[in-house]
Amino acid sequence: MDEIDFRNQVAVVTGAGGGLGAAFCKELARRGAAVVVNDLGGSTTGEGGSADYADRVVDEIRRSGGTAVANYDTVATEAGGEAIIRAALDAFGRVDVVISNAGNQRNRRFGEFTADDIDAVLAVHVKGAFFVTQPAYRQMVKQGYGRIVLVSSQSGIFGNPIRANYGAAKTAMIGLMNVIAQEAPPGVAVNCLFPNARGGRLGGEPGDVRPDADFLAAAAERSRHYLDGMDPSFVAAMACYLASGACDSSQNMYSVLGGKYSRIFVGLTEGWFKPGAAAPSVEELAAHIAEIDDQARYVVPRSGLEEMDTAVAAALRTAPTRP
Repeated sequence: MDEIDFRNQVAVVTGAGGGLGAAFCKELARRGAAVVVNDLGGSTTGEGGSADYADRVVDEIRRSGGTAVANYDTVATEAGGEAIIRAALDAFGRVDVVISNAGNQRNRRFGEFTADDIDAVLAVHVKGAFFVTQPAYRQMVKQGYGRIVLVSSQSGIFGNPIRANYGAAKTAMIGLMNVIAQEAPPGVAVNCLFPNARGGRLGGEPGDVRPDADFLAAAAERSRHYLDGMDPSFVAAMACYLASGACDSSQNMYSVLGGKYSRIFVGLTEGWFKPGAAAPSVEELAAHIAEIDDQARYVVPRSGLEEMDTAVAAALRTAPTRP
């Protein structure tokens, strides 16, 4: 098994002052990367700021013989994103890896969210991913090489109570990944990571609003079986693989949960096809809904054009045979 290393590579990790982000930085540095440790140092709700979080991670990396610099700019503005990538270029001359991990949470039940709760979370997760990866992507295209890892969440694809704003923001990472991957030239890859781990500034209790007791009890029961695999190092291993040259595939989603590593994909059932130019009635759709829902046969389109190809294929299969 060949060793995966990051010698002569530069990695930028956002939200890197604790928990998962810190684990990503330390593993990348241990494997030879020069790391930009970005963290605004704010609260879990995205307020305030402090240099202490990023500085502690940088100090630990340097004490272990690694190379790292701290950055405290916000990901939530275009200027902040540019400054983060500029820090990598100024310190090390290039950028090979971006792990977009910065995050915040403002948890409430769906009917109780304020506009500020929504805007604050979308700004960090969605705008932050755009503002940091855009300047990095442009540099990667010039270099002919780069790896982008967008950190999503099970809240975004499977859902969790009290996190509608967070779930919506994390789902956006999937769409962003799909488009960048289709536009990127050879040598630049982008994938999505769906992490689960103990600790960190977004770990532990989900803010000041708790989901129903039944949900907490069910989660606790399941946790008993995989707590040994919930250390951030389990996620860091997958993050570093996706950030490495060994990962030459793009537009994929990977989950890490309790020591289990899985690929997530969005499939399209074979469905039901209505031939001709006349739309079906609502009653026809109701009559065929079981066929539309049937998951026995499915495809995994990699683009909107590929989904269109499935409809064209269905039309060809049902076309009358010409004499």
